[in-house]
Amino acid sequence: MGTTTERLAELVGIESVEPTQGGGGEARIAARCAEMLRGMGYAVELQEVAPGRPNVIARGGVEGAAAKRRWLMEAHMDTVGAEGMKHDPFAAEIRGGRLWGRGAADCKGPLAAMLEAAGRVGPARLAERGVELWVVCSMGEETGNNGARASLAVLPEHFERAIALEPTEAKVIHASKGIAAIEVDITGRSAHGSNPEVGVNAVYAAMEFTRRLRAFAESEGRVHESRWVGKPSMNLGMIRAGIAPNVVPPLCHLELDWRVVPGESIEDVKAEMGRILDALKAEGQCLDWSLKQTQNNVPLETPEDAGLVREMAAACKAAGLSGETGGVRWCCDASLYRPRSEETIVFGPGSIRQAHASEEYIDTAELEAAADALARLLAGG
Repeated sequence: MGTTTERLAELVGIESVEPTQGGGGEARIAARCAEMLRGMGYAVELQEVAPGRPNVIARGGVEGAAAKRRWLMEAHMDTVGAEGMKHDPFAAEIRGGRLWGRGAADCKGPLAAMLEAAGRVGPARLAERGVELWVVCSMGEETGNNGARASLAVLPEHFERAIALEPTEAKVIHASKGIAAIEVDITGRSAHGSNPEVGVNAVYAAMEFTRRLRAFAESEGRVHESRWVGKPSMNLGMIRAGIAPNVVPPLCHLELDWRVVPGESIEDVKAEMGRILDALKAEGQCLDWSLKQTQNNVPLETPEDAGLVREMAAACKAAGLSGETGGVRWCCDASLYRPRSEETIVFGPGSIRQAHASEEYIDTAELEAAADALARLLAGG
């Protein structure tokens, strides 16, 4: 068993399921990650984001202004729930060249690869290269990137390079969609169900709003389709309305998920939503409306010929991996770090197809190779 596999087996054995899904959270795994990093010579602090749910913030290499380069590596420690899994979620069983367990792919495999690479290179080698490396083990990625968002308060304002560790099948990902979560409240007027014409039905207005917004989303897809991540998309995920079947609903609450592609402006999207709602109000289909954005994860777009992309691909090939580059349609913590980094990528062993699955596993050969590739990148070849 390789050293990265051993590290992963230990991490999988530490339950770190989101408390919202009945788990114990990240306190135990954060303590272990902090212990590992301190043992490697990194300066480590725990950032308490929520009670019993810390981020691990580590720094090694050249400190502060003396650094020629400032880099960031980040992976999340939390997992989704383990209910309904077909194997013991925390046993870290190894069979058939795979390690099985909750989080093996998402995201403890990438986390283990990051820790292994940080340990192999170490602060002394980083200092020789003039690199200040920040290593973040974050909480709460599965429920809105809470840990990565909180880490921004204690991290430097600028990085030359940032790598978010996620299961990418060890491909170098330089483009991904962003997420804009938007809530819309549409106001009508209640009335008795026997006289609906006296009222203004907020649900009917919401239905028309959704119809027009879907048409706009289709046109956005034609205009902003990305070579790397495809088309932007809109999903109406939640709707709440109504008092009783015999009452015209005076309010309808909508929650939308808009997946933003590189080159698309979410401000333009919100402006179009406002125009649609203004038109409905002018037509008398609603009395008023409000719109609020509750999440803003920007899309990732690093040029495919950027130095980090090329060097990571070369390190992958040297480690026996494909070195393939590309984009993904999902979003991760990289979107939080991209505004602070000149070049940002997503990379890690494991497949997103195993994430959250009833049978979650990771290929151990790919896991070991990914750690090797990261160490080669950090060490400079």
